[in-house]
Amino acid sequence: MALEFSPMLVVQVDAVVYLVDAYDKERFAESKKELDALLSDESLANVPFLILGNKIDIPYAASEDELRYHLGLTNFTTGKGRVNLTDSNVRPLEVFMCSIVRKMGYGEGFQWLSQYIK
Repeated sequence: MALEFSPMLVVQVDAVVYLVDAYDKERFAESKKELDALLSDESLANVPFLILGNKIDIPYAASEDELRYHLGLTNFTTGKGRVNLTDSNVRPLEVFMCSIVRKMGYGEGFQWLSQYIK
């Protein structure tokens, strides 16, 4: 019997876009758990994170502050707009609220993210 070796797949991640249903508040704890796992992954330690809170077009969807609170991101985001983090050890991380169906909000998030992709 011969041993077969599979080449190891190495993937470089330039950014993470994490989409959260801002209307489904019952699943915020699950979303936080998954996000925490990604944020603590050593291979993603220097990767920028864009968190999109989707479905803001639906009444009673969470506000940005409410989503930040439930995801444990209050005081952990790095700021919208052009924030120079080049010489800091701070991972770019920000929350943008959007409606995919109405085509609003996510453009600003991706513009923000693009400044951190090398």
